Amino acid sequence: MIRTRTLAVFAALLVVVGLTAQVGAVPGMTAQQESPSEQAANTGVTLDSLTAPQSVAPNSTADVAATVTNNQNTPVTESVAFRFDGAVVDRTLVTLEPNESATVQFSADTTGIEPGDYRHGVFTSDDGQVAAVTISDSFTLESLDAPTNATAGDNVTVTATVANPNEFNTTQSVEFRLSGQPLVSESVSLDANESADVTFTVDTTGVGPDTYIHSVFTRDDGAFAEITIEPPANETEEPPANETEEPPADETEEPPANETEEADEGDETDETDNGTEGNATSES
Repeated sequence: MIRTRTLAVFAALLVVVGLTAQVGAVPGMTAQQESPSEQAANTGVTLDSLTAPQSVAPNSTADVAATVTNNQNTPVTESVAFRFDGAVVDRTLVTLEPNESATVQFSADTTGIEPGDYRHGVFTSDDGQVAAVTISDSFTLESLDAPTNATAGDNVTVTATVANPNEFNTTQSVEFRLSGQPLVSESVSLDANESADVTFTVDTTGVGPDTYIHSVFTRDDGAFAEITIEPPANETEEPPANETEEPPADETEEPPANETEEADEGDETDETDNGTEGNATSES
């Protein structure tokens, strides 16, 4: 099983990492059904978004955040509840001015909860959203295969082998980072004890020559590698020979000897003739 993902390194550097799940309406509703808040024209306190991990480790903490909005024309104090597997595990009060939004955060302790798939959600009196979460051990990263150098503009292929150590099918995210920055994540589903290759193809167009650290991470495992990006060949070649040669000889040579010697001889002859003429005049 091979999974691939192509990306441009400096186009939209930061994408949503795989540890955050976008969640929709309450399960069981069809596409034609409306939530109670939609039926009431979004009156009361609505829940606009829910951000939560797709998977968490046993005996750990899962952090959940939700955005709530007061759609009424008067201030309101609302009780916001966090439910895990149906039961309320946390509750908080939030006071909102008209049309004001706020983010509420909760933590779910998974200590003592058996590994497996669960649902959790955040609810106001008029609205709510639900998400799925899997309590499972993290995928392990078995190997990372990547070149140690490349020329700017080349596509670089990075392949990681990940394995599912759980005794049940699990979906988790595998992400690629360059110099610490998350660039892309791939949602990978593996059966019990299954492994798979996850391949990222990186476009290095526009990447400056340098040595970079890149990495592939699962939820709790990962590996680093180093790659040197070299400039294209046409940027490293020496200038053509005719641009560095000395100027042609005829531009630097002294004038031909006959041009200067003759002139000197002519001057000497004139001086001699003048001297002879002068003597001749004196004698006469």
